[in-house]
Order: sequence, then structure tokens, then C-alpha cells
Amino acid sequence: MADLSVDFAGIRLENPLVASAGPVTANVEMARKLRDAGVGAIVTKTGFTKKEYERWVGRKGIFPYKPVYKYQSLYKGRLLSLPTLSDVPVSDMARRVEHMKTLGVPIVGSIMGLTPQGYRESARTLESAGADALELDLCCTIPEFTSRYKYAGQSVNFRPKLYAKLVKTVKDSVSIPVGAKSTVSLYVYPKLLEGLIRAKLTNSLPDFVTLVGQLDENPGVNLDTLEPLIPHISTFGWQGSLAKLTYSALATFSSALGTRRPVLSASGGIRDAQGVITSMALGATTVQFQTAILDRGPKVLTKIRKDLEDYLTTHNIPALAEIVGRASQSYIPSLLLGSFMLERDTLFGRVFARTDPDLCNGCGLCAEVCTEHAVQIKDERALIEKSGCRACNLCVLKCPQGAIRLQNYEQLEALIEKYKQAEAGRSFRAFMGKQRIGLTDKLAMPVKLRRWGLG
Repeated sequence: MADLSVDFAGIRLENPLVASAGPVTANVEMARKLRDAGVGAIVTKTGFTKKEYERWVGRKGIFPYKPVYKYQSLYKGRLLSLPTLSDVPVSDMARRVEHMKTLGVPIVGSIMGLTPQGYRESARTLESAGADALELDLCCTIPEFTSRYKYAGQSVNFRPKLYAKLVKTVKDSVSIPVGAKSTVSLYVYPKLLEGLIRAKLTNSLPDFVTLVGQLDENPGVNLDTLEPLIPHISTFGWQGSLAKLTYSALATFSSALGTRRPVLSASGGIRDAQGVITSMALGATTVQFQTAILDRGPKVLTKIRKDLEDYLTTHNIPALAEIVGRASQSYIPSLLLGSFMLERDTLFGRVFARTDPDLCNGCGLCAEVCTEHAVQIKDERALIEKSGCRACNLCVLKCPQGAIRLQNYEQLEALIEKYKQAEAGRSFRAFMGKQRIGLTDKLAMPVKLRRWGLG
């Protein structure tokens, strides 16, 4: 029997399939259906304290909260939006957690607040109810949160000091694992990375980080070899979907942080076993589902589990946990990508594409796809202008005859290997993986930041 179990921030899950915070985890009845379908863990719908919920909405006595007029609507029979916040205060959600715990599935409580005090109260309430872990919802983009409340939803990701303070506040309040869920864009990534560094300096690194992708697309991995489809760079690709945005976020953080401290969880766009395998190869230990369950019901998880078992059997992999981060090892650590790209530019004119005239049939596809207009078709053969070629490799990939190769590619390979093995990348990962940060580490931080290219 294939082993699908994973260790998620110290919690053993029978499999990595997690129902994310949202409508499908709002009540015990749905939780029971998820359990019967074989879910690995359940993240409750995101809740507030009663006081802060009423402060946000602007009135008292509103529960149960059904905001159809505000963030949910129907148009010509189509469901346009579902509210992702709890219809009850976290004190009532705690009673639901108590009932969910009888199902024998690990329960992660999702919380949000307007202040650190609100998060702390919610955290203690759900821990007392038996929650196995907590997930801070730092990805919600409701307009009032992002404009009025600096600790609510996505806002805190843009404020590294507040991010670290919030994580420490919650971790100091409870004894169960605490994670943070963030939407990762190109603007958020450096801020979030700084927030994690600051959290590490206070010995309050999140136990797990759930990533929702908004970076450039990453097309994923070869499911047979678990190697990236685009090697060494984590955030570039030509294919776009929410899943591929999430792949990019995973690859970006796992290439820099590793996959153990904090543990990574994928959320956004994953709908099948192939998406789970890809996500795990790019660094995720668990994969969260919401839309797929809304679309096809909880039993979609049963099929995914079966497909994962078949994949492991077919590929002679004894345990699913063995593939976590396999593809990430091929990437240059993301914090070094800027330096790598600058040095790669020095290879312009030295690494370039060239056609083998004996193999080329003049089909012209290379000329069609070349973004630099460096290819011309003459006498039914492709000619590539060396001075115009950026060595992007696109024509090489697209040539149906295999007639194009990059010349002097070994120079680029050497540069890639240099950055993959760079001391700065190893040093940063070792720092983030330390059990505890002491005074010496803090005093040396300015020097380390410069070494990592972050100072």
C-alpha cells in the first residue's frame, strides 16, 4: 500500500489533502462529508471575535451573519461570490470545532482580527476547543481590511515589522502550531520574506506558511522525472492559470527557505492529483482545496487519493513525502535571482542559438515564435542572427526537427551552477533552519543581510 502520510508542522496527516478555509468547512455536516471522502485535515472557515466582527460590520446583534447584500450575489443563476468569513463569532466556531474533533480528522482553526489582541483571543479560544493548529488568514482582500485595518487580511503582509509582531503574539499565546496564509505577488514577496526574517529573529517563525500565488506563472514539473519544465528559475513561464501562479509562489519560497522551517502549504487552483504532485515537488507538504470541492463535491478528494496511490505505485515511490521539494533543488535560490540575471546579461553574444542545416526543413516556426526577430528563412533554411539572439531557448524548445541548439551553453550552465551552490543561499537556509536565534546572530544580522543581497 502506497504511503500518503505527511508530517505537517509536527502533526501527522494520513494524506496531504486539506480542505481550506471557506464554505466547505463552515459546519460539522460538511466536515463529516469531507472525512468520509478521505480528507487529510480541515481548516475551519475564518472567524473573528464577536467584538471585532461587529466593529468591522458597524453594527451589533448581526449573527448569524449572512452578508448576501455585500459579498455574495447571484446573476442569471450564476453564483458570483461566496463569503469566506464565518457566519458566527469565533466563540461559536469553537463549539463547531469541538464537534469536528469527534470525526478523527486534524482541525486547523482559521482566524483573523483587526488587532493583535483580537487574534490572540481567537487563538486561545480555538486552542481550548481542541484545534490541532491555527492558520492566520493574511490573504483576504476585502477592501475595508486592506484600506482601514493594518492587521487584517492582506494588509499585514506589506508591513514586515507588524507581520513578525503578529506571529509572535499568537505563538506566545498558544502551544499548538501556528501558520500564516498569504497571497504572494511580486510586491508582497520581498516584504513577506523580510517579515519571516524578523519573525525568525524573535524565535517566532511560523510553523507553516500557506501560499496563494499571484507571481509570474511557473508551468510545473515533468511528472515522470519531477524535474522543473523550466529549469533553474522559479517564476517564469508562458502558461497561465491560478495553479501555475501557486506553483511559482511555492518554488520561490522553497528555493530560498527549504521545505522544513517553515513547512509550506499550497492553496489556489489545484484540482487534481497532477496538481498535488506538482505542488509537492515544488515544496508543498500539504495542498489545500476549496473550489474543486465546491465544483464536484467532497468525493473529488477520494479520486485524488486513488490517483496519488496509483502514481506512487507506477513510479515505484514508496512514500509521497519523498517527493516534497524534489523539483525545488533545481532552482537558483530566489533571493539570488537578481544577481544571477545581471551576470547572465554578460553572456549576451557569447551564448546564442544556431541551426543545423542538415536537420532544418525551413518550416519557419522558429521565426514565428522568436520575440527578437533574430530568425530569417532563406533557401528553405532558418538563419539565426547571432547579434539579435538573447539565448532564451524558445526556438530550441519549439523546433519540431530538433535542428536548433544553443552554442556555448556550458558557459550558462556554469553560471547556473555557481548560483545554485552559492554560499549566500546555503547560509540563508541554514539561518532560517536554526532551532533558536541568539544574541550573536542578531548582532551579525547587518553583515548577513548584505551577504544575502537583502541589506
